Amino acid sequence: MATQETKDKSISIERHLIPGENILTRSGDFYATNKRIIKYRKGFFGEELDDFSYSHISSISYISGSRPLVINTGIILAILGIIGIVVNIFTEVRLVTPLCIVAACVGAVLLIYGVFSRVTYVQFRAAGLTESAGARLRMNNVRSEDALRFISLVREYLK
Repeated sequence: MATQETKDKSISIERHLIPGENILTRSGDFYATNKRIIKYRKGFFGEELDDFSYSHISSISYISGSRPLVINTGIILAILGIIGIVVNIFTEVRLVTPLCIVAACVGAVLLIYGVFSRVTYVQFRAAGLTESAGARLRMNNVRSEDALRFISLVREYLK
């Protein structure tokens, strides 16, 4: 059952379709039509629409994995915290022990979170598109099943 927000978005995007164009599927803010891919967002202050035709797509990347930045930050914090704790135990030097314990614990939590949380996104690349403009064509935080279905449909139209 479609929510009111979904219905409102569908009505809003339909105003931007060209004659003979039909929406085939939707994932988040991305719509695949029989002619192009559209990223459409309607916000409180207006609308944002980016589109590109299938003939301009040079590649589609599907990325699903752990979060390396979070993992690396967790490792660094955990190591620094453990070093501080060891220095406090075996030497006369007294560092800020509670801060070292907090750093080690936060590092361990970040490490576990980074390993077990998944980030999934789809990146479309188009001919002649700059890296910054290409970042706008990233489908973030999408469910794997939705992303794979969307990619499959787009690849059919790339043929």
